[in-house]
Amino acid sequence: MCVGGFPTNVIFGEDMLTAARLLLAGYKVAYVAEACVYHSHSYTMVQEFKRYFDIGVLHCREPWLLDEFGQATGEGKRFVLSELRYLQEQDAWQIPSALVRTGIKFLGYRLGRMEARFTPNIKRQLSMHPRFWT
Repeated sequence: MCVGGFPTNVIFGEDMLTAARLLLAGYKVAYVAEACVYHSHSYTMVQEFKRYFDIGVLHCREPWLLDEFGQATGEGKRFVLSELRYLQEQDAWQIPSALVRTGIKFLGYRLGRMEARFTPNIKRQLSMHPRFWT
């Protein structure tokens, strides 16, 4: 069960929503190889769980994103396998941590997709943005 509609605020992914709406309105997205962007997060496992809970909430509340642009089912599996191959060659000791993190992300996302079943207090505890739920 998801809450639908066109919200005035979102918990996560406002850049994704904006790009998706622009694409649907006929604009184009271009890849610029010369562009330099540095973007990084050093999340703990708990923070990653909460981030993916919020992504699940976004996809629950904005189902048109997945309807219009598809799901990442095959890509997610390919990414995990690619990561594991890289770690096997570069730093095999990191494989258990990578597997645990992948499981945590998956669990957070799945619970986020079911957010309508939780009380606001539970959502505040699961979310990276607890004030969103007040």
